Amino acid sequence: MMVDLVSLSKFLSYVLRHHPESIGVEIDKNGWVAINELITKAEADGRLLSRKKITKVIEHSNKQRFIISEDGQYIRAGYGHSIDVDLQLHPKQPPEVLYHGTAQKNVQSILEEGLHSGSRNFVHLSAQKDDAKQVGARHGMPVILEVLSQKMAKNGIKFYQSESEPDIWLTKQVLTEYIEEM
Repeated sequence: MMVDLVSLSKFLSYVLRHHPESIGVEIDKNGWVAINELITKAEADGRLLSRKKITKVIEHSNKQRFIISEDGQYIRAGYGHSIDVDLQLHPKQPPEVLYHGTAQKNVQSILEEGLHSGSRNFVHLSAQKDDAKQVGARHGMPVILEVLSQKMAKNGIKFYQSESEPDIWLTKQVLTEYIEEM
């Protein structure tokens, strides 16, 4: 059962964050897709999807990646998009420091070039060291970098808190002067 939920979560992330065209769903400018359309198009693509399964993914995921609209008719990914969407996030004051988990092999280039969003719309930072360590471990031996987020904010750099996962903070980039190796 848990394997099915992980697989479904990955599928939803793929479609809602990166490739809605892969199953032919229409995502609006704010990232929302009608749940009924998502279910119908996923089934036409050979995926058995239901409202109940979507709800289970949201309830059982340790990372809250998805949001259901107040009326229960739409779903969107809360962060991590590579497609152009406006999540209507408002700048917020970040904590003193945030963390970025990466693999050892990436540390030197990050310290030289900073953190950039790459193919995504934002750089993702964690409020918790353990979360950053988990992210870094996906790519090899994890290293946690400390980001001087409060200093960045004082210098006019905007931060946004994920609507779906409050421990995830988003910013456009992190310059090297704000990164410290732990």
